[in-house]
Parts: sequence; structure tokens; C-alpha cells
Amino acid sequence: MSLFNNNKKADGLLEDRGLANLDRDAFWQVRAILSELEEEQLLKNSKKVISSDYVAEKAIASYLRAIVEQNWVLIAQNDQIIKGLNSKNKPSAPKK
Repeated sequence: MSLFNNNKKADGLLEDRGLANLDRDAFWQVRAILSELEEEQLLKNSKKVISSDYVAEKAIASYLRAIVEQNWVLIAQNDQIIKGLNSKNKPSAPKK
């Protein structure tokens, strides 16, 4: 089952990573990334990416998952920064 066919799962993954309120463009990009990772079974422990050198490949898969998780943090932080900058740049109502 594709991640896009399971909106609750995708929404839960986004919410868990602080990405539930992304702007529309970033939201769809993140959903596409999640779908790709899910399709390759990289969002969970998977025997698909592990072959004969189990220990080394498990470590590599764990490192890659850690990098992906770090990227979710960076995406969320960048989104907060962009929203903060946009709110500061909006013209304020004239004072009376």
C-alpha cells in the first residue's frame, strides 16, 4: 500500500516530525519524499536493504535513516524561519 493511499499514516508521520503545517508546496514535496521512502521500505527496519554483510549494512541503513530524520528537523526549522520572516515583512495596519 502506497503512503499516498494511506493519508492517516502520512499525516501521522508528518505530525510526528513537526511538519503538519507546512506551506502547500513544501507539504507536497515532503509527501513525495515520504512516499518514495515508504515504497523502498526505508521508513522501517527492512531486510530489503540488508544482504550478506548484515552488521555493516544494518549500520548503514540506520545512519541513512538518521540523516533522513535530521532532514525532517531541518525542513521544520526552515519552515518556521520562513513563516517568521514572512510575518515580519507583512505591512502592518496604519496606526490611528
